[in-house]
Amino acid sequence: MSAALVLGPLHGGGLVLGYRCSSRCRHCLYACGPHRRDGEGDGPDALERVLDALARRSRGARFHIGGGEPFLELDRLERAIAGLVGRGLQLDYVETNASWVRSGEHAEQVLARLRDAGLGCLLVSVSPFHAEFVPRERTLALIAAARRTLAGGAFVWIPEFLGELGSQPAGERLDLEAVLRERGAGHARALAARYGLVPAGRAGRFLALAGELHEPEALLSRAPCRARLVDTGHFHVDLDARYVPGLCAGISLPLEEVPGAVPLARYPALAALVRGGLRALLELARERGFTPSRYSAPCDLCTCLRAHLAQAEPGGFPELGPPGFYDPRSLAVEPARR
Repeated sequence: MSAALVLGPLHGGGLVLGYRCSSRCRHCLYACGPHRRDGEGDGPDALERVLDALARRSRGARFHIGGGEPFLELDRLERAIAGLVGRGLQLDYVETNASWVRSGEHAEQVLARLRDAGLGCLLVSVSPFHAEFVPRERTLALIAAARRTLAGGAFVWIPEFLGELGSQPAGERLDLEAVLRERGAGHARALAARYGLVPAGRAGRFLALAGELHEPEALLSRAPCRARLVDTGHFHVDLDARYVPGLCAGISLPLEEVPGAVPLARYPALAALVRGGLRALLELARERGFTPSRYSAPCDLCTCLRAHLAQAEPGGFPELGPPGFYDPRSLAVEPARR
């Protein structure tokens, strides 16, 4: 494995307006939730600074806007849309879980405002994971409103789940805990496979709780670390100007360092992954008291190793961030309160 990490031109990414979310979905790669307040920048000018940096560093990239739940701060979302479009950057869609919708009419009013700022398409998240927190009528009302209001309509992810949101009374949410209890761990694993979960963040822990467990040694050679770290086709950038490579949630670099050669001497956990893979990161954690257990996948093991390092040596691994990702509340998999 090469001892260097060189990040090439940025092709496609998500602008994260913050990791706060109205939900704590069990499948969340980025471990978002109501308790998170990081990733929102250090003042009203943070968004403009990040947009300016993206315009300089990723002129040809295609973007989406997400979180967290970006509709929790509608003014900021409107400014982000207008800012991307105004700088000549390609905006493909905004992601949402539909929790903010009060009615179809309300959704149309909000989307018309964002359409005027430059929004063309809305990605509406649909799955039993989301339906545990969001009543189905909000999701369906938003999809219909987007199709009436936006030129690109609604991008439903994943449409196959539309028929599985439950038939509970209006205003009630899917009792996912009851479904999993009734159908067993095999259903949980099948649900994860159908969704195509990246088994990191809370998703990796969800699979582990569902019984998908392997010894660390069986996972080390399967780790996709380098491919994920150098992937510039699905990066994320938050308003604290952190660049998250590929789908490696919980690893971040200053946006000012990409694209280009990453100075690995500053980032010991990242250096271990680049130079020795997941095995080297495991040894680094063992040196700091880590005792292995069993894990659902290489990315789940990686998440747990990094969480241990972040807690064992606060500040010693500046690449392990944003900080809220490693808050124990963030990675805990719990049923929605009912």
